[in-house]
Amino acid sequence: GWGQIISLDSPNSQWKEDCYLGSSFLRPEILKQIIFTKDASGNALTNPDTVLIAAGYSPNYLTNTVTVKSFTRDDVNNIWKEGQIVQGPLSTGDSYSIRDIEVYKDQLTGIERVYATVGTKGIYTGTYNPLTPGKIDWIQIPEIGQLPIRSLGITTANNTLFFSSGNKLFKRNDGTSYSYSIAHDFSDLSTNINSAVGGIRGLTTIKNPNANDEAMLLMWCPDGQSKGIIYRLEPDGSGGFNRFYEAKISSLVESYLPGTSVGYLLGAYNEFYEYVDPITSDTIHLIGFEATISGGVYPTWNGYYSGALFAKRDVNMQYSLEEINGVISNNAAPLVANRCYVKSPFNNHENSIYFGGFDPNNNTATSMAWIYQKEFQTTAINEINSNKLNFSVYPNPATDMLNIDLATDCVVEFKVMSLLGKTIQTTFLSLGINTFDVSQLSPNVYFIKVGNELVKFVKK
Repeated sequence: GWGQIISLDSPNSQWKEDCYLGSSFLRPEILKQIIFTKDASGNALTNPDTVLIAAGYSPNYLTNTVTVKSFTRDDVNNIWKEGQIVQGPLSTGDSYSIRDIEVYKDQLTGIERVYATVGTKGIYTGTYNPLTPGKIDWIQIPEIGQLPIRSLGITTANNTLFFSSGNKLFKRNDGTSYSYSIAHDFSDLSTNINSAVGGIRGLTTIKNPNANDEAMLLMWCPDGQSKGIIYRLEPDGSGGFNRFYEAKISSLVESYLPGTSVGYLLGAYNEFYEYVDPITSDTIHLIGFEATISGGVYPTWNGYYSGALFAKRDVNMQYSLEEINGVISNNAAPLVANRCYVKSPFNNHENSIYFGGFDPNNNTATSMAWIYQKEFQTTAINEINSNKLNFSVYPNPATDMLNIDLATDCVVEFKVMSLLGKTIQTTFLSLGINTFDVSQLSPNVYFIKVGNELVKFVKK
């Protein structure tokens, strides 16, 4: 079969086909909510129009052409309507791969357009037209193109449009005579980018931790030896960016799976997903990925770890890993390539996230795509009462040994708990310094429960 969009009407219903893209559409490469606020002339709409949009491409080997289409949902009639973004000659590689879409208003002309990254063909634009099937009038000539490497991210930060291509970050210079220029260059890290891997992936706007403006996150994956390195870009005040290293996801995997070596790690298939943790109320970002591993006795599928791991970035810019279904067993179905995730929209299920993924990576595969619902339990943190104990926890973060200094003359229960409320370790504390070996814990964020009080603890 070919590409589908599937839907779920309630937590207990069955997934069903909502849209069949058509023959030769391998998959919808993007599924995203966008909001139009202006018409094609720049006039404000009476009511903003929220649109669910998907896009993909279809090669025709009889006519030697490729068609790139957008698909927008008509919620009144429960149907999807098509719009053609571009059609061109059949070519190899990632020429027509459409990986992201962004609505952006030109800051000088006031014209609002939707911008689509279409492989190496470039950045294509369209304007809102509710009378057109698909609600978008696409312009068949790109604003910028041809690109040497397909774009794998587009975002708006500080009222400027940015997109990535290989080792370059480009920005749009607004106006009637618009142009594009290089805003940041990663050529010092690598000049040779594998087009299938892409270089800068998952371009995402975040709050700048060091200023009152916006920064950007990205994953650096230049080639087949990529290790999933996360960088943050902060405006330097002169039109460019300062680059900050944040994490190397492959190293986190090697700590999570002791005895393994990660040969290749690829992630950030779309944006870093922003999510408010129901336990801590902190804003975190989720990043899905896949990793080839060697060493250790862990389940794999064609060399890829079979458990659906994802990385979490917390408000302190610390990273940890989590496995959506707990530690996977050798008999469980493989969950390879955690590609997408979204908070549950259903009432009374607000603490769920739906994960989905799979990438065959040139291996033969049938019925391998998967969806998983993960429920975040919050009951564990609701047990706090007003009886305060006098204690301190240090060091935090800790690597090997953790100290609990209890100043209250009593004996109390001590627990190490996961963020999901699962008890990992239980013992008792007494007056004075109590020392515990935490070296066997996987690097992650945990809760320490002393009596009825909770403290967040980071295992490095």
